[in-house]
Amino acid sequence: MTGIKQRARSSSQKLQRHVMIIDAAEALLRQSGLGAMTMQAVARAAGLAKGTSYLYFVSRETLVLAVFDRLFDRLIDDFAATRPEWDNHEQLCRDFAACYARDPLFIQLAGFSTVLLEPQLGVADFISAKRAMARRVKRLAGIICARLMIDAGAGQRLVWRLLTVAGGAAQMTAQPPYDAGDLPADVKAYTDLADFQTVFMNAMIPAK
Repeated sequence: MTGIKQRARSSSQKLQRHVMIIDAAEALLRQSGLGAMTMQAVARAAGLAKGTSYLYFVSRETLVLAVFDRLFDRLIDDFAATRPEWDNHEQLCRDFAACYARDPLFIQLAGFSTVLLEPQLGVADFISAKRAMARRVKRLAGIICARLMIDAGAGQRLVWRLLTVAGGAAQMTAQPPYDAGDLPADVKAYTDLADFQTVFMNAMIPAK
C-alpha cells in the first residue's frame, strides 16, 4: 500500500473504487480465508481510509457476496466457452462440474452463501442478490437451450437442478479446517473420496 487514496468523486472514479474493493476482498479471501477478511483489512489492502469501504458495501456479507457474484459470472463465462454442443446429458453435466470446481474459492463461497450470508442482508441487498441469481439462471438456460435444442422451460428446470445439486455437493465436500495428519485414517479416506465432481456426477447421473 502506497498511502491513503483521495476520495473518489466522479462516476468513473467511484466505479474504479468499487472494483478495487472487490479485488482486495477476493485477494484476502484467497490468501487468508473468510475469518481474516474484515472490512478494515479490505480497506487497508485497497489503500483506503478506515471505513471507506462501508461507503460502497454496507456490510462484510454484501462484500463477500459481491466476490461470489464475480466468481459466478466467471463460471458462466467458462461454461459458455466449453464445447459448442453436447452429445448427451452426461457431457453437459461433466462440463458444468468441471467449470464449477475450477476455483476452490467459488466452491467454498457457494457452499454457504445462500444459507449463511443472504439471511444477514438488508431487504434491498437481498432483493438485489435474488435478481442477480435470476439473471444467471436465465443466461445459463440460454446456453443450454441453444446447445441441446430444448425449450426455455426445460432449460430453466435443468439449470435449477444443476445449481441445486452443485450447491449441495459444495456443502458436502467442504474441506475440514484441520490438518490431514490430525484425522483418523477412515475419516481421511472419506474426505479424500468425497470430492465435488464425484458427488455432483453421482447425483446428476445415478448409476444404472
